Amino acid sequence: MIFAGNWKLNLSPKKSYAFIQELLTKLSKEQQKNCFFFPQNLSLPASIEAASGSELQLGSQNIYFERTGAFTGENSLEALEDLGASLCLIGHSERRSLFAETDSILNKKMLACKGTKIRPMLCIGESLEQRKNAETNQTLKKQLDCALEGVLEEQAFHIAYEPIWAIGTGEVASPEMAEDAHQFIRSYLAQRYSKEKSQNTAILYGGSVKPENASELAQKDNIDGFLIGGASLKVDSFIEIISNSL
Repeated sequence: MIFAGNWKLNLSPKKSYAFIQELLTKLSKEQQKNCFFFPQNLSLPASIEAASGSELQLGSQNIYFERTGAFTGENSLEALEDLGASLCLIGHSERRSLFAETDSILNKKMLACKGTKIRPMLCIGESLEQRKNAETNQTLKKQLDCALEGVLEEQAFHIAYEPIWAIGTGEVASPEMAEDAHQFIRSYLAQRYSKEKSQNTAILYGGSVKPENASELAQKDNIDGFLIGGASLKVDSFIEIISNSL
């Protein structure tokens, strides 16, 4: 199981540093390997410093598809590598809805990660309207078709399934609903690439994950971990999710 914390626009550099220092006192080296964190940009250097010598993996919440240039406010893959980051989120639903990121832009970002030390975590998911209209699989396929265009089998990436209607709402997909979506994604990867690729690609669930629902979700065969929002902002709740999932 992978446990990834997306801190969004929370936790200042000092708070991020303190969080990681406290977390490391409560995790074994083996547990640390499966913990990913995505701090806000200005907190990423402090987070990486706090995690020095540990097995934690740190990344950014967004990247740009050009490494350098006149792109004010964007995040450079080159700078991320220099910082010692190893991950980035691509296509979080808030990036899509609030900042108008399209599938074609996300494809450029996926391709930009090729040959770097940064492993992308591609976020996909349907809206409530699409869910009600039984368009979940159709929506996921469209997002995957576009985002993975030109992405070869040897490029490593993770996928996070995050139903938009369950993010920050307190609503959560039932374990059966989440498993169905994850099974579809895994089958898609097997058809597009290979069975080996589908089995070796971690598919995380994100959508109001908390200690109370982690255990039941974690029991599903195709849920390989969680992309956690609010519950990742406190060490105790993050640790509880880990404990309840294993």
